Amino acid sequence: MKPFHISNESRGPIELVRLGGGLDMHSFPQLESHLKSLFEQGHHRLVLDCRELEYIGSAGLGALIGFAKDARERRGDLKLLNVPPHIYRIIELLGFTKVLQVHHEEAKALASFQPN
Repeated sequence: MKPFHISNESRGPIELVRLGGGLDMHSFPQLESHLKSLFEQGHHRLVLDCRELEYIGSAGLGALIGFAKDARERRGDLKLLNVPPHIYRIIELLGFTKVLQVHHEEAKALASFQPN
């Protein structure tokens, strides 16, 4: 498994955060620090691109739920993009698809922040 890595780029008022490698209890503090930094900078609308994510453990999943809640409290949201099928099955099995929106196209994920 590749080491965990994270990067982001702005898409207007939305931050696209790319995740890769394995997200577990050892690497989740790196994600936590990165997302907290974005929140502190006023970025509360986040799309996490999981295309290169190979593994996610319970600590990583818990962090995603927590950050989605924090973003919503700040009138934003956290959404997932390009979740690999083996990770999606875990998210779905745990019922997290009721809490986290999952998108397959970047344009649709970004547009989901716009009012209807």
